Amino acid sequence: LLNNGWTPCIEFESAEKAYCDSHGWTGIDYNVNAGYYDNRYWVMWKLPMYGCTNPEEVLQEVRACTRAFPECFIRVAGFDNIKQVQCSSFLAHRPTNDRTFAAVNARQAGDSPMGGGGGGGGGVFGLMFG
Repeated sequence: LLNNGWTPCIEFESAEKAYCDSHGWTGIDYNVNAGYYDNRYWVMWKLPMYGCTNPEEVLQEVRACTRAFPECFIRVAGFDNIKQVQCSSFLAHRPTNDRTFAAVNARQAGDSPMGGGGGGGGGVFGLMFG
């Protein structure tokens, strides 16, 4: 992230709102044509870390955010200040009481009760790897 020159930003969200299989809990029109889905915006921890070049500074902020919000998901996002877009993000902390984690070999696209999961029931991917 830093080697690419991207600006790190720490974000957090409660377990209830961090994941959305059905694309919505707010009641906003979230159908595929609307282009909206809940959980894309998490709460920002402080300001983006403009000018940060030291990974230890990012880790210190992740640890501080974890101490302040131990039962929230915490992610690190990387923003390109030239293109003005988010280029990367990854989960940095999972709450201890979270039960949504599944090992990679136990995950299945499209197996949620709402039919979400991004896989739509397998398709070609399911034929190749299912």
